Amino acid sequence: MKWITLFFTIAAFSVFDATAQTTFEVDLGGHNKVPPIRTAGNGLLEVTVEGDSLFVSGSFEELRGTFWSASINYGGPRDTGNPLMRLKVELNESRNGGEFRREDNAFELRPAQKQALREGKLYINISSSRHQDGEIRGQIPRM
Repeated sequence: MKWITLFFTIAAFSVFDATAQTTFEVDLGGHNKVPPIRTAGNGLLEVTVEGDSLFVSGSFEELRGTFWSASINYGGPRDTGNPLMRLKVELNESRNGGEFRREDNAFELRPAQKQALREGKLYINISSSRHQDGEIRGQIPRM
């Protein structure tokens, strides 16, 4: 009987690990900044966690300034924090919008980053030349 219980426990973990995937949409806007920023800038990203890896894809547009940087930062919904992962973007012609491709934005998660993700303490921040601390932002939901 103990062998059967052990077998099912191992099988359950194996199936979970092999198929574990969580995807959320992250809405980017100036209203999510701390303090809020008035901007037409907006975006919609998809954040996917598969096992120990995190992937980001999607797009943004209409920044008030030209693109400056994009990153995943540490912090809760009303906190500001330091960048943990730099995101790569393919910019549009006017450099006020762009696209994040999944294959260019894949990250291996460390234990502390996994914990922050579980607690909902990671957000995406996109900065422009006009708002170098960030023009649009979106909180990654607890995963």
